[in-house]
Amino acid sequence: MGRDRFTELQDYNGHEQTAIEMGSFNGGVQQGNPGYSAPGSADGQFFHMLDQVKRNMQLIDDNVAQIARLHEQALSTTGDVSHRQIAADRDQLVAQTSGLISNVKHSLDVLAQTANDPNIPKSQCAAQASRQQAEAKKFSELLQRYRQMEYQYSQRNRERLERQYRIARPDATDAEISEAIESNQAGQVFAQSVMQSNRLGAARHILRDAEDRQEDIDKIEKTVEELARMFNEVSQMVRQQQELIDSVEAGVEDAHVNVESGHKEVKQAIIYRIKARKKIWIFILLLIIIIVIIIIIVYFTVIKK
Repeated sequence: MGRDRFTELQDYNGHEQTAIEMGSFNGGVQQGNPGYSAPGSADGQFFHMLDQVKRNMQLIDDNVAQIARLHEQALSTTGDVSHRQIAADRDQLVAQTSGLISNVKHSLDVLAQTANDPNIPKSQCAAQASRQQAEAKKFSELLQRYRQMEYQYSQRNRERLERQYRIARPDATDAEISEAIESNQAGQVFAQSVMQSNRLGAARHILRDAEDRQEDIDKIEKTVEELARMFNEVSQMVRQQQELIDSVEAGVEDAHVNVESGHKEVKQAIIYRIKARKKIWIFILLLIIIIVIIIIIVYFTVIKK
């Protein structure tokens, strides 16, 4: 009997409740829907988990849209307190979204392993692998959109920080500005500007804003790197599932050819059998005729005399 891979997720500590963390399958797919299976069956558990993956991906999509709105607010706000409150709300939502992403990735891994189970029929294996692959592709596209959005806001933060740097050091070259931002040294330049400025309050405000922008850039870059890593893993998963699907389809095609060949052979065997029976009956008839002829000959040549 195949290993129940769904129970492997019992120890997974995701940020959201998953089909696995719920403990048992409760028939998450309604009867009448395509792919419905009886609650408690292995196929039913597969579709229940797949349904949970879809719901979590929708939550991720909604969160990404909200994160984009918070990024926009953080870029447009001018108050220190307002910016830090928006940044805190955004960071909390980013952390929640990261948990959901890890959750979906883990569930897709288990679904992929289940579809690879050698103990299930090949037709069922191909169907499950195809459905898992479809959701993995959607997840990959979602990660790519999220990554692109984060990258765009990172660039906008960077452009704002560059403008502030030029105000503090008008003689700075593009290379110096880029190096200062990459090495997190921009804050020191702004600190020197604060010390030399006659407008101390405004200079301090610029310094805090620059520090906040630098921190935002660092956080977004970490998020982008994590999304890139996850995107590569999911893309690899999609390729592996395609190889499985191709292999199963090839096996099914071979089986179909073999069945057709076997069917032809059976039909040919039936024809041969019918012909053989005809030959037997003809032989028996001829034998009877010969026996009758012999009896007649014996009768007229021996007994009659």
